[in-house]
Amino acid sequence: MKLEKLSSLALYVCIILGALCFAFFFLWDYGLKDAADHTAPRFTDAVLYLMYALAAVTLCLTVWGLVKSVMVSLGTKGPNPTGIPSGMVTVCTWSAVIAALVIGFVLGTGSEAFVTTSGAETSAFMVQVTEMFLWAIYILAIITVLAVVVCMSGFLARSATKK
Repeated sequence: MKLEKLSSLALYVCIILGALCFAFFFLWDYGLKDAADHTAPRFTDAVLYLMYALAAVTLCLTVWGLVKSVMVSLGTKGPNPTGIPSGMVTVCTWSAVIAALVIGFVLGTGSEAFVTTSGAETSAFMVQVTEMFLWAIYILAIITVLAVVVCMSGFLARSATKK
């Protein structure tokens, strides 16, 4: 099986699993009750495990991609046939992630501890870390949407064409 077909198949499987999991989460009954008589969707655990699995797969693919890009940049796998400056893309990507995390950490400064509905008290630092990741997700999502719009516009292809 070619790599492109395998990649497409993996993408479709992830999309179908995610769609089914979230459909069950939102459409199934709210039958679970805890000790404090709070209700929750029946498939909350399935959604959490799906997110853990997707995070693990993403981490593994990120490490694999980093190793592969280092090998290409060192010349052990030959020249880069695509012409895409992968080193620059890697530096920009990691710079954006680190900047988003720092901005999120700064914006989350001053978070206060609170008591949950079950009576457990949270740490102010963990609330700040949670806010940091939320802000980083928002920032990186906006950057991703902007990158997709720029790539779909064809601006980069037109500017790279020699006149």
